[in-house]
Amino acid sequence: MRLGRYRFAPPLWGWVILFVGVAALSGLGAWQIQRGESKQAMLAQRQAAGKSEPQDFVAARASADTAMPEYGLRYTLNGRLDAQRQVLFDNQVRNERIGYHVWTPLVLDDGTRVMVDRGWVPLGPQGRAEPPDPGAPAGRVTMVGVWRDLPRPGMRLGGDAACRLDGWPRVLNYPDIEDLRCQYEDDVVDGLLLLDEADARGFERDWQRQFEQMPPVRHFGYALQWFAMALAVFVIFVVLNLRRIR
Repeated sequence: MRLGRYRFAPPLWGWVILFVGVAALSGLGAWQIQRGESKQAMLAQRQAAGKSEPQDFVAARASADTAMPEYGLRYTLNGRLDAQRQVLFDNQVRNERIGYHVWTPLVLDDGTRVMVDRGWVPLGPQGRAEPPDPGAPAGRVTMVGVWRDLPRPGMRLGGDAACRLDGWPRVLNYPDIEDLRCQYEDDVVDGLLLLDEADARGFERDWQRQFEQMPPVRHFGYALQWFAMALAVFVIFVVLNLRRIR
């Protein structure tokens, strides 16, 4: 291709590298925009939920078309905490200390399990060699909290490859709903209840702070950086493949 006094004739492999690079960088930018928009909606729902009265979880599921709890709303649940089969959500940092979030299943009257995030606990004295085994109240309990999706990593390279059946509590790294159902060999509701911060039956937690650690504007800033890098790659490609016609 001739452009005035210059010739633009990049090799085929150059076009392939350009396409892959720009597509990857643009995809990361689009992903950050999606994360930012999701975080905006999340914060708005959190603020609205804090001002609302909690709904009865079972009644809300029975009346909903999808039978799924609504993200960001507060719910009241009644059941029994399964203290003998808890999950420790791994690699959770609080005040620059590594620990776990304690997920305790609340067994409803129909046998369905709802995972309740009761907050953060530090590594035990023996570190990862001996994970903590937090207790939980016995008998029938009522718990109130805000509903959210199961947390997901920025890039999932594979969760727990096999369903572990080797004792409790089980340390898991970003389990999805199929992972949890496999662990319990029973029905588990897809999502997580964040136990109200005022409830003394939980551990260290500051849900609002957790949501605000990565505000939406930071995601949009990262998106701009990725798009700028994609543009820079394209400009460099053009400059390197322009040749002056002598």
